[in-house]
Amino acid sequence: MRATRCLAGRSLGFAAALLAMLTIACAQAQPPLSDVFAQGKTFGRSGNTAAHGTITEGNAQSIVPHYTSNRLQTHYFGSADLKSEAASQTRACSGPTATDPSCIGVQFSQTNPARRPNIPVAPTDPLLTRGRTISADPQAIAGNLAGTYSGCTTQTTSTPDRFETAICHRYRKLETATCDRVLVVTPVQTPGCSAGEFLTRITIDACPTCIDSYAFEFRCSTSGYTVHVTTFDKATNELRLDLGSHDVPGRLNAQIAQTPGPSQTDATACYRSSFTQNCSGVNCTIDLSLENPCAGTTQSSASTFVMPTTVHFDDRWTNGCAALEARAQ
Repeated sequence: MRATRCLAGRSLGFAAALLAMLTIACAQAQPPLSDVFAQGKTFGRSGNTAAHGTITEGNAQSIVPHYTSNRLQTHYFGSADLKSEAASQTRACSGPTATDPSCIGVQFSQTNPARRPNIPVAPTDPLLTRGRTISADPQAIAGNLAGTYSGCTTQTTSTPDRFETAICHRYRKLETATCDRVLVVTPVQTPGCSAGEFLTRITIDACPTCIDSYAFEFRCSTSGYTVHVTTFDKATNELRLDLGSHDVPGRLNAQIAQTPGPSQTDATACYRSSFTQNCSGVNCTIDLSLENPCAGTTQSSASTFVMPTTVHFDDRWTNGCAALEARAQ
């Protein structure tokens, strides 16, 4: 008997030790929460691809009862006669289509008032008349509050009239102000040039078979234009003849019709010239025509020049003190 009890005691001790080891092993086998969350997220994402393919208009129409992408109610928007539309829908929902979800809502709107009738409250109802009585005289219902709260007293006070004399002063503050009178000088340009001032130079080959060409140099003069005529070698560009200067009619910023220019027909030179002038803004063009009566030829050439100007100055005073002078008067 003693040996048996020892053996039983040892068996119970072994079983307790084994149970403790299993408990520790189970506790240590639990994974961390981050791993559990990651596993759940992976499992949830695994169904996205399959679910995404089923979310289409065709699938919804086959799964959701009475689903359609072309509802008849779309024409209600902007309709001017919704009352007739409502009556028509009410009649349609009273037939065999009563199982349609939209018809169930229509039927509810028609039958609910009968199932839950409105309870009329007349102006003479005790709820209203008693409420008006209490509002008109709460003391008759709640009693006199003066006896309940001893701190409440009725007082009558009067305040005498108050008079106040106010004095104001108006004065002008002394200040120092400055102003300026400004001389404004404006340059004014007018067409003009001094005697001898260069205007333009025109070259003409009046005789293709001759060895020289003509050059006409226009300058200002006291009475018009001065034209200096020379000839130069076509091959070497060297001066051959100086045919002198000649005064001709002309002035700046003017239209000049066909006007005779320098001419000479002798053993030295054989030419007749004429010119016109056309001005547009500050640009003037002289068109020169040259005839060689000896060779029987006529040539023309033109040159544009910027019109010379003379400058004079206009000055005027700008009085910036006018406002201060008016205040001082």
